[in-house]
Amino acid sequence: MNSGTVVGAILRAVNDQSVTQAYGDGLLIDLPLTYGDGDSVRLLVEPIGDGYRVSDRATATTLLSMAGVNFDHGRPAEAIAEAARLSGLNGFDAVPGELATYGAKESLGELVLAVAQASMRVDQLRWLAVKQPPVRFPDRVVTRIKAWATNDGRQVRREAPVRLTSGRQRPVTVQVSSANKAAYVQAVSGRDQEQAAEHCYHIFSLSEVPRQQRIAALDGTQDDWSPAIIRELRSVSDVEFFANPHKLEQRIDAVVPPPHAPLLT
Repeated sequence: MNSGTVVGAILRAVNDQSVTQAYGDGLLIDLPLTYGDGDSVRLLVEPIGDGYRVSDRATATTLLSMAGVNFDHGRPAEAIAEAARLSGLNGFDAVPGELATYGAKESLGELVLAVAQASMRVDQLRWLAVKQPPVRFPDRVVTRIKAWATNDGRQVRREAPVRLTSGRQRPVTVQVSSANKAAYVQAVSGRDQEQAAEHCYHIFSLSEVPRQQRIAALDGTQDDWSPAIIRELRSVSDVEFFANPHKLEQRIDAVVPPPHAPLLT
C-alpha cells in the first residue's frame, strides 16, 4: 500500500457519496460527513462575482439552539468564533449564526472543506447544553423551516392566521412567504395522531387558502402513520414526513421559490 492508493480511495468515496442539487443560482451540497444527530453536512455554494460564497446556512447553530445552547454570548459564542478562525473563514455576508466564507473559484474545494470543518466543530458544542424537556414537534418544524427559508429573503411567521370560509381565523404552525406567494404548514405530532390529524384536517378543510399552498408536516415517516389518516390529510393538503430529509423544504420551495439574489460584480 502507498499513499497514492489511500488518497485515491478517499477521493473516490467522497465523489461517490457527495450529492448536489440546484438551489437558486447556486448548489446545495450534501457531503459524506454527518453532525452528531446523523444528518448530513449540507452547504450552500453561490457564485458571486469572480468567486464563490460557501455557507452552512446556520445549520450548526440551529442544532445548538434546538439542543438548548444559547450561542449568542459566553463560551459558545467564543467557541464559534474560534472555530471560524481556525478554519480560516472570512464571514462574508453572513447572518447571525451562519458560518460562511468567500474566495476565488480555484479555491472552491478548500472553501467547502473549511466551512464543513467549522460547522462540525460548532455542532460539537451541543455537549454544553443543559438537559431540558424534549422539544415539541411544532417547535422542531418551525426551527427547521427557519434555518432553511429565512437566509435567502423569505419571511417565516409562526402561528400565522388562516382565514376560514366562515370568516373566522385559525392559526397554523408556520407560514413561509415571499412577494405574493405563501405556503402554510401545519405540524402534525405523532404523540396523539388522531387528535393532531383531526386538528390539521379541520383547519385546512375549512380554510380559504388554495389547496396547493397547504402542507401537512407529519412527525416521523410514512410507516409511523395509519394509511387512513394519510389519505384524509392528502384530501385537503400535501403531506410530507418530517423524517424524510429535505422533502418538506423541497415542497415549500415549490410553492414559494427562493428569491434569486443578483450576482455581485
